[in-house]
Amino acid sequence: MAVTHRTIGVAIETSFGSLSASTNLPTPAGAYTSIPCEMDPILIYGEPVASERNDARDGSYFLPPEPDTVWSSGNRVRRRTGQVQITLDLTTIGTAANSYDANYLGALLGAGFLSYTSALTSASVSSVTDVNNFVVSGLTSSDVGTLLSCEINGKAEYSAITEVSGTDVTVSPAFSAGFTGTPTVRGTQVYYPGSRTFTGDKTHSLTFRIDGVDFRSYAYGCVLESLEISLDNGRLMGNFTYQAACIQDDHASAVGPIEPVYNIGAPPFFRNSYVLVSTTSPTSLTNASSGDALARTELDCEDFTLTFTNTLTPMGNSESILAMSDYEISGVDVELSLTLSTVNTTVNDDYFNRTVRQVLVGTGPQGDGEGLAIMIPAAMLSNDPSAYDVSGNDIVRQTLNYKQSRFGGDVVENNAGNSPFRLALGI
Repeated sequence: MAVTHRTIGVAIETSFGSLSASTNLPTPAGAYTSIPCEMDPILIYGEPVASERNDARDGSYFLPPEPDTVWSSGNRVRRRTGQVQITLDLTTIGTAANSYDANYLGALLGAGFLSYTSALTSASVSSVTDVNNFVVSGLTSSDVGTLLSCEINGKAEYSAITEVSGTDVTVSPAFSAGFTGTPTVRGTQVYYPGSRTFTGDKTHSLTFRIDGVDFRSYAYGCVLESLEISLDNGRLMGNFTYQAACIQDDHASAVGPIEPVYNIGAPPFFRNSYVLVSTTSPTSLTNASSGDALARTELDCEDFTLTFTNTLTPMGNSESILAMSDYEISGVDVELSLTLSTVNTTVNDDYFNRTVRQVLVGTGPQGDGEGLAIMIPAAMLSNDPSAYDVSGNDIVRQTLNYKQSRFGGDVVENNAGNSPFRLALGI
């Protein structure tokens, strides 16, 4: 009898589906990084692709289905398709590096997002004009759209860069009134969906390997279909779902579970930080000539859930067992649900007035290679916030359900500029 302990490893594909140049069949990567994730979701079975044989017959019997596959050395090649699901906390990279490009977290996110790493790791602000404008060295116009973090009075705060002119920086929404003197600001690596001329783009595709006692499976051509971020006693958990173009087994090569590789940063916690909306509406249906610089409204948020969904469309062809050349991201949907324990009357009329606001969810701790923030730079309500939740027997709550709208408040559209959604990780 064998136990069912199992681990999952990830590798970035050099080409979609990891097709061998000599055999035109999916081939395992040279090395996989084992991920520290919850064990229960690591189940990749998939379904074989086949057509039923409904031929005319002379009796009460059936014919075996016809698998959709290719032949190699005179034998049918096994192929299944399905999903790969991974649940893990979003522990940051820590002081080991200033980029997630070679990290398992960057690999997982890059299969559904583009990314840009700020040129600034950390620096002291030389002078503060106000809570939206300050002077700091190390940033360029390429950093527009990325988020900065700053610890103010023991709390982690975040804001997005909307304009850089020399050493003059504009951010929105504003930092708190404690942003004075010469505070230290830290850059982030921002993951964002392709938009405008980059619509449909992602960074790469992935291959996964499941290792267990007496079993080993591979998934090839994996692209992020959805990411759900929710809270587990304040700790942010990410539930990643990938669509796999091909799933195969190699149980004969099983070696047992592989020790995971852990990041040395800190799990992001929904503590010592803020949930914000902008006090006024950002530039949305037009493009701004100068970067937005909006004030902030702090919300008493007790819980949130984010769901990011990519609509994946196979780019079909007949050139390999994959039956496609890639998955095209043909649509993006972002849903952010906030539960407020103290109702905020400022937003009560937003649904009926079609008001768009910036929404930002920060986490602690804040430091070198630490912290995470989620931002919808132009968020529209999909529910009526004046319909309070009075279903409990304790306090009145308010639910705000936001979706992404068009954002034009950044002065450039390269990299993360004017992107409709951002997930920022501390570097």
